[in-house]
Parts: sequence; C-alpha cells; structure tokens
Amino acid sequence: MLLHESVLLIIPCLIITVVAGTLMGYLLVRILSANGLTYFQYTFPFIPLLIYGVCLIITPIIISAICLKIQCRNSLVERIKMAD
Repeated sequence: MLLHESVLLIIPCLIITVVAGTLMGYLLVRILSANGLTYFQYTFPFIPLLIYGVCLIITPIIISAICLKIQCRNSLVERIKMAD
C-alpha cells in the first residue's frame, strides 16, 4: 500500500514538472531571443527528462523498501508497545 501511494503521488508530480518546466524553458528562450540573444534556441531535453523520471520513480520505491525492511524487524506487538 505504501508503494502504491508513493507511485500515485509521483505521477502528478512528474506531469506538473514536465509541463511547467517545458513551458518555462520555452518562454525563457523566447524572451531572451526577443531581447537580442538570438543564439538561444529551445530544444526539448529528452535524455535529462528520462533520467529525471527514472530517478523520481526509483527514489520513493527504494525509500519505501528500506522503511518496510526496517519495520519488519520488530513484531507487530513490539511496534504497538513502542507507539504507546
């Protein structure tokens, strides 16, 4: 369940950052080109985007796995006693 929740939080984050980042990058290049810096040209960064997406997906999966591994060391009764 923890892993599923992590993935559900990653998807909107990935979509928002890709859309907003692309828009902001494109607008920045357009503004700079309009102000005389004509050597700027916008190209969509496919490889950095792919690396970003993979890292964004793998990081919560690894963190969830580590947390679950640590949590499974103690029995449920011990964890309930620790919470009190």
